[in-house]
Amino acid sequence: MKRTRYTIDLSGVSDAAAFHSRLRATLPLPDSYGDNLDALYDVLTEFGASWTLVFRGTPPQGVREVCEDAMAETLGLVVKFVLPRT
Repeated sequence: MKRTRYTIDLSGVSDAAAFHSRLRATLPLPDSYGDNLDALYDVLTEFGASWTLVFRGTPPQGVREVCEDAMAETLGLVVKFVLPRT
């Protein structure tokens, strides 16, 4: 299975709505994507087995936990967080 890498730049993302909008602009999400963390989990576990996601910046609250849970359930899903240097 071919791996697909997506880099999600979170600069300027200050709330959940902006986060989900950035996801829609970057990932091949279904039209029915619900713009919430439950929908993110569903997409990652359903479609993410060949994905590597790299989040650049600080994600909204709860995103890291959802991604960790999805990785635990989805063989092949890789999610990394690259935080800004201080």
